[in-house]
Amino acid sequence: MADNDKTEGSNGLSRRRLLGTGVAGTAVGATMLSGIFNASHALAQEAATSLIWGDAAWRKTVTDIVAGRTLTVGFTGPAASEFYDEIEHGAFAQMRAYSDMFGVKWNWTYASPQEHQDINDQVNTIEAWVTNRYDAVLVCTAGDFESMQNVYAKAEAAGTRVFQFNMPAELWPEDQNRAISNIGYNNTMQAGYLAGRYIAEKLGGKGKMLLIWGLPGHWSTARRKGLDIALAEYPELQIVGEQRGDYVRDKALNAAMNLLQRDPNINAIYGENEEMALGASQAIQALGLKPWDGTDGIITIGADGLKSGYESIQQGQMTATVSVGAVDQGRQSIDTIFWNLIFGQVPPKVFNVRTQVVDKSNVEEPLAYVNWALSVPKV
Repeated sequence: MADNDKTEGSNGLSRRRLLGTGVAGTAVGATMLSGIFNASHALAQEAATSLIWGDAAWRKTVTDIVAGRTLTVGFTGPAASEFYDEIEHGAFAQMRAYSDMFGVKWNWTYASPQEHQDINDQVNTIEAWVTNRYDAVLVCTAGDFESMQNVYAKAEAAGTRVFQFNMPAELWPEDQNRAISNIGYNNTMQAGYLAGRYIAEKLGGKGKMLLIWGLPGHWSTARRKGLDIALAEYPELQIVGEQRGDYVRDKALNAAMNLLQRDPNINAIYGENEEMALGASQAIQALGLKPWDGTDGIITIGADGLKSGYESIQQGQMTATVSVGAVDQGRQSIDTIFWNLIFGQVPPKVFNVRTQVVDKSNVEEPLAYVNWALSVPKV
């Protein structure tokens, strides 16, 4: 028998015995291979699980402390939208992971006002949750900063902890923010600045651009600040028109139509959020103008990271968007709530997730990630 036929693995089987010839030999060999592979695969999975979630002893310790506790959480954004749906599904994914791993249970309630301006409706919802002794409330609000801090302080005094998400925390003094933690991103430098720099780089620092902007408030202020920082580096890139789109697609479509009919020789349109960028993209098509093809046409860029936006990018309609980590905001929010409520761990006052400019060159991964999150059912 040749030397290479005598080589044995850790189970003492020779290669010839493991890879026996003939039908019977093949079947036996395949069965042995399958057993070895499954055992190795199980070990590899356990090792990977330990690296991600700690070892079995630690997981048991956490599970014993959790003791099947139910956490009651209210989730409220400024208005219903595809974007906030993605954040919520990110939260569902993390809740399910912690339920499976540690046995924690969740009582989840969603409520949002009809419009961004319906602040009283949102405040009434939060106060009702506090009255009903919710453990935590996740809030994204268009409300006045100081007024909302009073709402949060009252909630805290009553035993309900408030966590904010998707808020431009960079606009306010950190020590005045009464939320336990603010899970989001820096709207100025991780959104507005990135969009402006993308346009400038694609156009070589020269051209004419339009803005389709949202309601006056903290998001529009923060993103415009970032845009202005970017454009300060490119004096030959000029904003030649601006109109309100109020964060919705149909109003943005009308706004972009008005501006483009006045001057169709535009190089780029920045919709402050993705719904408005998608509306601007529809206006370009409706007027028979050319979308950006990599060298020519009108660039359209927004910010959110929507499934519909990614699909539009794939189809060569909207050019790009700044993904602001909707799914990760949801997941990180639940992670923060769990470790704070159960174990008293103190999170950072401001937790910024990663953001990313997405165009046709890199859309596949973020689209797959959002598709996965949206497939996770409610807890």
